[in-house]
Amino acid sequence: MKTEYSLEITAFTLAIVIVFIVFSSLFKTNIENAEVRHEYKFINGMRGLAAVFVFINHAPFALSNMGITNTIFSSWGQLYPNLGSFGVQIFFCITGFLFFDKIIKTEKIDWTEFFISRIKRVAPLYYATSLLVFLITASFSGFNILDKESLITISGLLSFNFVDNPMKIGGISLVPLSSVTWTLIHEWRFYAVLPLVAIFYRSKYKTIIMVIAMALAAIDLGYSALVCWVYFLSGIAAASIHKISIKNKAVKLSAMLIAIPAFALTCGLVEVPGYGAIRFILTTLFFISITIANPSFLHYQFLNRLSDISYSIYLVHLPVLFIAFKIASVFVDLSTIDKLTFWSINFATIPVIVALSTFTFVNIEKRFMSKTKATQPVVSVAQSA
Repeated sequence: MKTEYSLEITAFTLAIVIVFIVFSSLFKTNIENAEVRHEYKFINGMRGLAAVFVFINHAPFALSNMGITNTIFSSWGQLYPNLGSFGVQIFFCITGFLFFDKIIKTEKIDWTEFFISRIKRVAPLYYATSLLVFLITASFSGFNILDKESLITISGLLSFNFVDNPMKIGGISLVPLSSVTWTLIHEWRFYAVLPLVAIFYRSKYKTIIMVIAMALAAIDLGYSALVCWVYFLSGIAAASIHKISIKNKAVKLSAMLIAIPAFALTCGLVEVPGYGAIRFILTTLFFISITIANPSFLHYQFLNRLSDISYSIYLVHLPVLFIAFKIASVFVDLSTIDKLTFWSINFATIPVIVALSTFTFVNIEKRFMSKTKATQPVVSVAQSA
């Protein structure tokens, strides 16, 4: 398998991660005063990094996502889009892991309370950011929003995009502002089948059911261009392995030695579909290996802080990028902007994203989480988020 790495791409990637860590540390008190306690520190570490990976995916393509063709340089590097899809896949794996772990540990789950808690956890921030996206696009369109296209899009926003819509308000595309929300549909679908998963787990036929599920996954991956549900299955498999509680240091080291090249391959692969069978195998191998290895660097508090604000980072980074480049367009021609200026604008958005994410985490997410029973795990696509 051919991979693509370069000093430039690696440097930009590491720099973005470091800048996110630095600025989230400046809000240490705010974040930690509202900190969410999680049982698994290594999950926190992966979650925090995954949110940054999604930003890294979108930053190099900020202009193309806005429909602007730059004549000075073009978007480059397979690493960028691969990190984004990898981050999303890790979110799905984490969701599968945490909820199946809850099923393993809980004899009887109050499913009514469970679904209420999911709504409280996922919906408030989603609707707050959707309102922001609506106001931005409506203002740029001069509030000409009573056309059929806009009204269908609004219905899509209200339904977590379960209602198929053109993603346009007043003729302005929502793609550069809210293209990440498609993942929430898959989250809701997984929540819907969890009661069945719990029933199957306690069935004497659970091994047969798991084999059938894996067979269906293999078939789906062979025929579909975009397969997401299988990553929840990866998380379930990881949770099943984790309950064994592997303590052998040699096994943990071996798992880490598997995880590192799996990560390197996944993020650098060239001409490999982002959601195909190869990517599924590599991401699953990475996630299960990390689950076994439980590396200490994923326990660091600075990653825990990123984890807490990860759902906010996930939802607010695109509107901030959009506004930043719209403001920049007043002063420079984005079609002829040089690489240094382009990346300077991208890096300048990071403190804004972190500050806004901290605010929304404390004042929206945490406010509703405090009304959720402590027995419910706090998860969503990015706060699996």
